[in-house]
Amino acid sequence: MGWYDRLRPLKDLLKKLLHIEDTPERTALAYAVGIFLGFSPFLGVHSLVALAIAFLFGLNRVAILLGVWTNGPWWIVPFYMVATWVGMRVTGFWMDWTTLKEIFQLGLDRGFMGSHFWSRVVSQRGLFLSFNIGSLILCTLLSFIAYPLSLKWIRFYRHKRGKDKGVS
Repeated sequence: MGWYDRLRPLKDLLKKLLHIEDTPERTALAYAVGIFLGFSPFLGVHSLVALAIAFLFGLNRVAILLGVWTNGPWWIVPFYMVATWVGMRVTGFWMDWTTLKEIFQLGLDRGFMGSHFWSRVVSQRGLFLSFNIGSLILCTLLSFIAYPLSLKWIRFYRHKRGKDKGVS
């Protein structure tokens, strides 16, 4: 199975997203909400919260989940490191490099989603607060960027698709 075949499920998901009957604005809104949730500090419950919000507000479930899943395994560690740094700058909290390195090494050794890592992070109240504040700042910023970009892309795609089918 080649790399192109492995991307087929993602391509099919994108096609479903772009072929729905919802308005481009509502689809872009659902995607932006998904981006917010996917990069929020609420690790481990992103998808469940996204589906609950989609059902409560009648948002497109595919679009919101696509937004949530944008924060994949390859982005999690770098994003949350930057987010924590931003939070540290905002809160004024700082810690010595050795302690920070120990916590990061614990995440590498035992997993960033493990209880050992998170109990160590929570024990450093300023670090935990910085993590949450920084994540909320950046996920808000990303969602505000995602809305107009995804709206423009969805409109372009639908317009192009309409021309290809002979519809103007």
